[in-house]
Amino acid sequence: MSWRAPGLFSVSLLLAACGDAGGATQGGSGSDGDTSGDAGSTTAGAGSGGATEATSTGSSGTAPAPTTTGDTSSGDPGTTGMTTGDPGFGPGPWDHGFYIPEEPQKDGDPALGYEALLTRGYVSCGIPWGLWPLVKPIIGTWAERPPLPGRTGKNAEVPYHWNVHAKNGADIVSQNCLQCHAGSFNGQLIVGLGTADFDFTDDISQLLKNVWIPDIPLPGLEEFTRFLNRTKALGPATLMHTVGTNPAEIIAVTLVAHRDRHTLEWYDELQYELPNMVVASDPPPWWRAKKKHALFYNGMARGDHRGTMMLASALCTDSVAEAEQIDSYFHHIQAFIRSVQAPKYPLAIDAALASQGEGLFLANCAGCHGTYAADDAQDTYPNLLFPLDVVGTDPVVAEAGTEYAPYLVDWYNESWFGKITRMEPGQPFPGYMAPPLDGVWATGPFLHNGSVPTIELVLDSTKRPKYWKRVDYDSKNFDEEALGWPFVATPYGQVGAPDDERKFIYDTTFVAHGNAGHTFGDHFTPDQRRAVLEYLKTL
Repeated sequence: MSWRAPGLFSVSLLLAACGDAGGATQGGSGSDGDTSGDAGSTTAGAGSGGATEATSTGSSGTAPAPTTTGDTSSGDPGTTGMTTGDPGFGPGPWDHGFYIPEEPQKDGDPALGYEALLTRGYVSCGIPWGLWPLVKPIIGTWAERPPLPGRTGKNAEVPYHWNVHAKNGADIVSQNCLQCHAGSFNGQLIVGLGTADFDFTDDISQLLKNVWIPDIPLPGLEEFTRFLNRTKALGPATLMHTVGTNPAEIIAVTLVAHRDRHTLEWYDELQYELPNMVVASDPPPWWRAKKKHALFYNGMARGDHRGTMMLASALCTDSVAEAEQIDSYFHHIQAFIRSVQAPKYPLAIDAALASQGEGLFLANCAGCHGTYAADDAQDTYPNLLFPLDVVGTDPVVAEAGTEYAPYLVDWYNESWFGKITRMEPGQPFPGYMAPPLDGVWATGPFLHNGSVPTIELVLDSTKRPKYWKRVDYDSKNFDEEALGWPFVATPYGQVGAPDDERKFIYDTTFVAHGNAGHTFGDHFTPDQRRAVLEYLKTL
């Protein structure tokens, strides 16, 4: 198997799997990056107009999963349903993984999906176009990002993570999936790369209190009222401890906890109790979704992926009829998602060292994370779910649907969304999926909660810092040896930190922020680890 030579970093619009939190162990994801990068140099990537149409079962572009021993439907992780991995791998942690089989996905047109993702109102409420000039400066960082090249009309005048769409005769400005799924690397915007620099420690609902609404008839004012009510409900519940971490987990459960499971009617008051904790998430790169048979870090979303993808943007989807209308085109968005590719590493690669690292990777990592070839069609990905006692990473997300909020899983499965995608957080056990590693070098920080700043530390658990912060948020400032964003360890956590520094410190002592586990690279010598890191640049 040959390593990939570095290519020009021309990929920019890499859109895939809205709402996929996919992956755990060695590469959570979500590169951050400076939003001041040259968005004008962004070019449309695979699928932006003529991508191959997504197909159903068997078309994911990966080789068949390894055969399993025993009955894969069994819930006993100790005896059946276990993969033996590729016969060439030999014994390893992959022997403890449970294979998740592929299921059919509804076909669609990737070109139509690209257009819908960036122009349609799947987040149906928002800010009336007439109020946008007033609201934009008040909400600050929530609207400071540049426009996205290639969009036309009013969409060319708003930041890339907002869409302008018609609703009941009014033009409405609404957030889109790029709020969490567009990042920068080496100064270039990559749509589909998880956003890991946004400040979710601020409450947008508090900023919106400062908006003065003129006492005149204004088209779309009712949609602004709905938007204000939703942000008021979400704001306090979804505040993060640290800049760069993402509230995706708690946003989803909050949207559910305010709704009737059968009609999807919204109630301003909570209908179900929310878990009392801050759960950090690191948005994964969307290009992984086409390989994964189950979505989310814990692999609990089974079946057609689009159900959970629609729920993730259901801020104002208040009826089954509206959900069905969005579903009339959402399969096209999913088709676009499944057509994209990971970017190529844009910096130098030591070919000889990468070749050495390939053998080490195949012997120590590929059984869980798959194999990678010059021809993507020859890649393999085993789709394995691992028990917590094997992975050892922070358990909160894996256990969210079985320990902390199982009633919300029941809500989902009984709702309209559950007819498309079912939630199975305990099948056959709570755990995490080892993610595909395409473009993993761009996806720092790492692990599902973004608790580890570099891949070097993912491969050496003994040196992970208890408290750390990024040096800066410039996506051109990349550590080419450690593969991650430059950081400094701090002698204190958020408690006792100066006020102006506190929210930038990642404190692994917080609940759901732990950085333990994935000790599978600890046995490498420094030279071996260096070689594996060089090989990962080629993926």
